[in-house]
Amino acid sequence: MKLATLLSIAEVRAFQSPKPIAVGFELTHLCNLSCEYCDRHTRLPEEMTFEQITAALDGLRRMGMREISLDGGEPLAHPRVADVVTWLTGRGIVTRMNTNGILVRRKADVVRHLAKVKISLDGPPNVHDAARGHRAFERAVDGARAARELGVPVEFTCVVGRHNQDAIDELILLVTELGIPIIFQPIRESLFLGESGPGRAFQLDVAGIRAAFQRIEHHKRTGGPVLNGWASLRHFRGFPDDTPIPCAAGWINVTMDPEGNLFHCGQVNRGDKSNNVVRLGADAAFQRLNRTGCAQCWCARVVEENYAWGGRFDKSLPLAAPFPLADVSLADAAPAGRPPLPAASLVRRRASEEAKR
Repeated sequence: MKLATLLSIAEVRAFQSPKPIAVGFELTHLCNLSCEYCDRHTRLPEEMTFEQITAALDGLRRMGMREISLDGGEPLAHPRVADVVTWLTGRGIVTRMNTNGILVRRKADVVRHLAKVKISLDGPPNVHDAARGHRAFERAVDGARAARELGVPVEFTCVVGRHNQDAIDELILLVTELGIPIIFQPIRESLFLGESGPGRAFQLDVAGIRAAFQRIEHHKRTGGPVLNGWASLRHFRGFPDDTPIPCAAGWINVTMDPEGNLFHCGQVNRGDKSNNVVRLGADAAFQRLNRTGCAQCWCARVVEENYAWGGRFDKSLPLAAPFPLADVSLADAAPAGRPPLPAASLVRRRASEEAKR
């Protein structure tokens, strides 16, 4: 995070004067995949024109926007994505992107201007493709390699559910070999709180999520490329129970959907679309935002940002004790009940097996 951004955040904290410093913008809900647990696949009826987009972004910029994360759907599928990124970076806005990776190589002229690319990865090829479609894994990894060739930092994001709970170790092995870190978070019923969605069929019960995150904690503790800080790993020990947390939503963070509806948090229910920047203007829409947090925050990056916002740096201290699992069977976690192998050991084992062939 740049010094100017940190100073802006400190100003908001000191004077209790909200600013939209970090914006999440869902450029389009159109996506070139149909992931089974996702509820954003098609364009919304009134997605903004390029002129409306730039007017909204300019309003947010004038109020203090310094960073933006472009999301979807698939943001690279938007026909004006190059123009949007050029507009943002030309005004000094730090621009990151969440993507499935498929269009990264084709849209290299866009991607090269990004500060970071975050690519979804569910597991090894059979797991990833089962949820996302034929050759989705191959194309996601190719996208990661293409971004790295452009000098753009890359991270993977994995949502943990029934489809990949038994593939954590193999996934850690794969990302270790690629040299790209990965962040984990539990899958939710819907991307939006209080809404039913296709994620329900993929959700783990409490025993399953604890077993999966025990493995993730183990890899973190033994030097694996787990991007989660201990704040989110500690927080996820309480999933799915309500867990109060400091919240920066509406204070420094906002989310704008493709139609220009402004929300204090990207995870909230989308039923109320009255706070629209096209109709009201960015300033009026921002001033109307709710600035009350919730107790259902399960996005790893947001969790960690929120604890930092609240000054709860104690939450970032390492957890020395393993996840308590007295009531959870780990039969599927590792052979003969042993703890999962650290990533380095998995890499050595894979190399040894290949050498014997």
